[in-house]
Amino acid sequence: ILDQEIRDADTALRRARSDLAGIMATTKSLARRIEEAKAKEAKDMESARAAMAAGREDLARGLAERVSAARAEVARDQGEHDRLLAQQQQMIRAVQSTETRIQTMRREVDGVKANESLLKAQSAIASSHAGVNSRLGSAMESLERVKKRQEMTAGRIEAGAEMQALESGSELDRALLEAGIGGGRNSSDDVLAELMRAEKGPAIAGPTGPNLQIGHDRDK
Repeated sequence: ILDQEIRDADTALRRARSDLAGIMATTKSLARRIEEAKAKEAKDMESARAAMAAGREDLARGLAERVSAARAEVARDQGEHDRLLAQQQQMIRAVQSTETRIQTMRREVDGVKANESLLKAQSAIASSHAGVNSRLGSAMESLERVKKRQEMTAGRIEAGAEMQALESGSELDRALLEAGIGGGRNSSDDVLAELMRAEKGPAIAGPTGPNLQIGHDRDK
């Protein structure tokens, strides 16, 4: 709409300039004709004075009539010239004002278009940024899932290694026991043997000699 209004204003301005050019041409033509008529009048007046001096009043009268008609024509041309000159000045001001308004409107339209382009670019950037953020969020979630899966896999591998080590250790312990090496003695026979050894214990040595008297020997 704004571009169409500017085009319409340009079209009207071109018509006004064309009309102004025609008025200016007519005004200049009238000005030249007035100047020519005044120059001819001056010449006829000089000739009339010469005829009067020569006693040729008839010639002087004819020149006087021509000068009178020329003056009337000059007056009409001058009036038209003045009218057109005033119209010309008015149209010049109107054309200049229209040119200024069109230039101002064109600058404003360019500004509006630039602002519209900027808003579209900002909207596109914002939309793209939102899409990037969304994709980044999805990527982060996927990354977290991958990390958890890796942690679980590593845990299973570690647990498997520990179970394998335990199983290997159990086999070794059984082999040592079968060979009678290491291991604890926890059978019932082993426990009874341990109790018997504790009951017997080592013999405690007492004092010996003739001075030792036990029982009734002390009463003698």
